[in-house]
Amino acid sequence: MTDQQPTTPSDSRLADQPAMRPVGPLPKVGPRPTFDELAAQADGRDYQPLAAHLDDDARDALGLPATPQEVTVDAELADRIRAYYFERPDQIAQLPDKIRDLINL
Repeated sequence: MTDQQPTTPSDSRLADQPAMRPVGPLPKVGPRPTFDELAAQADGRDYQPLAAHLDDDARDALGLPATPQEVTVDAELADRIRAYYFERPDQIAQLPDKIRDLINL
């Protein structure tokens, strides 16, 4: 057990300091979106940039055509790509920030 003395409020480094105040006006808060509205926003996301970053191993594991062929990435395929990359964190680290953001959404 240690022999530490309990501190009193006057021993604090912040004692006798003024409280912080906001520098600007608070944001106006409107009505919160419903779950359906939030779900509709998620459905509008463009996952197509993921296709350019799928190598041959990823395409093979996901059952997609080989590299020269175009792949259309919808929400379902994006979920499969996400699961594929989550099992391979070393490959996620090599992707550009924008693509990692799409995977992590």
